[in-house]
Amino acid sequence: MRPTNAVPLFLLYVLVNVVFAGIMFYTRKQIITRLVVCITPLIALVLLIIAFGQWYLIIPPVAVCLFAFLASGMNETVKTILGTVYLLLFVVGTLVYLTMLHFNLTVQTLLSLTECDVSKRVNNDYTSPHEKYRLVQYVDYAGNERNLATYYVEKTEDDIELPYLDCHKHLGSQKVLVTMHPDEINYKWIDDSVLYIDGRPKNIDELFAQAEKENEKDEDEKEKEETTEKILTYYETSDLTIDEYYGTTTPEAVPVPVPDTEASQE
Repeated sequence: MRPTNAVPLFLLYVLVNVVFAGIMFYTRKQIITRLVVCITPLIALVLLIIAFGQWYLIIPPVAVCLFAFLASGMNETVKTILGTVYLLLFVVGTLVYLTMLHFNLTVQTLLSLTECDVSKRVNNDYTSPHEKYRLVQYVDYAGNERNLATYYVEKTEDDIELPYLDCHKHLGSQKVLVTMHPDEINYKWIDDSVLYIDGRPKNIDELFAQAEKENEKDEDEKEKEETTEKILTYYETSDLTIDEYYGTTTPEAVPVPVPDTEASQE
């Protein structure tokens, strides 16, 4: 999410939170509101973990959750117990998340959604001539003079433009270069499908087409694994063991009587 006009966007965001706080205060004695205020602190905890550090996004809804929880018509004993539990969850969750950040673990890496960490994104996009693709840069600041820089190409067709806010889709982006930062890299769009970067041209249309084929191939292999039937024996299909099929025990070989030729002649 990239604000196009930050001040009006923040004021609108605060206004929406104030409106919902007023609604929840007006209906604080209703059963639905009482149930909602029991759930909203958990949602606020998830928001705190996902948007940690972006306090302008976290503070308004967390303040609304706290206000609605304290002003609700729940029993004071229940309110005290739940408040203590939620406070412990917030403290423990914050400590765990800070520990994760110490080991360079993020929510995205744990969920395996994408290898792009949005917090490392540099806001200097370079779009193609007709704005079909967008070249973006991620810098992994390791605290040294030599940091790792990764360049990705994104499709712009799925972008969403809202009042005071633009939403850029980075899922499904394709990696085109990994280098050291701040090495000087020359890049230029030849046209909407060819990018000249680090002295080499790259066909972006073919890059995305190849990625789509690989995804379709992986999906087909998964479907084949799910639909492949296991070959069962007759006893497994009838849900019987060999002993159950023949009785109590496996049948033994019965000797076949052989006629005595001399006795028969007599």
